[in-house]
Amino acid sequence: MKNPEEIMKNEEILHTFESGLDSFAQGNFVAAQKLWEKVLKLDPNNELAMDYIRSMKEELPFEDKRLAYKEMLDEAIRMIGKDQLEPAYELLEMIQKDDPENKKAQKFLDTVKGLLLKDYVSEIGSTDSVVKLKKDMNEIMKMNLTKESAFVLSMIDGNLRVDELHALSNIDRFVFMRNLVMLLRNNIVSIQ
Repeated sequence: MKNPEEIMKNEEILHTFESGLDSFAQGNFVAAQKLWEKVLKLDPNNELAMDYIRSMKEELPFEDKRLAYKEMLDEAIRMIGKDQLEPAYELLEMIQKDDPENKKAQKFLDTVKGLLLKDYVSEIGSTDSVVKLKKDMNEIMKMNLTKESAFVLSMIDGNLRVDELHALSNIDRFVFMRNLVMLLRNNIVSIQ
């Protein structure tokens, strides 16, 4: 059973998300974006809010997009200052996907990735440790994993160490560690 604080937080997320939908429907894209960014502050892994921010940017004229990117960058910088690195990373990643020439966003994205990588390595511990599944595949199949997390998960056989899994994955170290940590945080794997 969820505790009252969780219920209140979920209600706030839902209300904020719906307010963003109302603003978007009225053509107030900047307000909608701010509300969905607030959802990401409350729930940094909220895929729906991320999707709506992405789709909203597709609807904006070029000048409005530049304003939206500037506001998103400002928000990401504020988040970095408050040590909210995960949601800052998500916003910076969105900016970079749509505006790869944005040097300032790239600089902050590189910084956040470096800080997060240190956190991930610290959370994982020794790369000589073995990664094991904690949940059975029937439970895992019901989960909404990203394709990167599912890929990392598919390599786990209970015998390979973190460094061996990374070498086999042939993916960027940051992406690998981020997805392994997500599996660890969701209690899908253990590192022993």
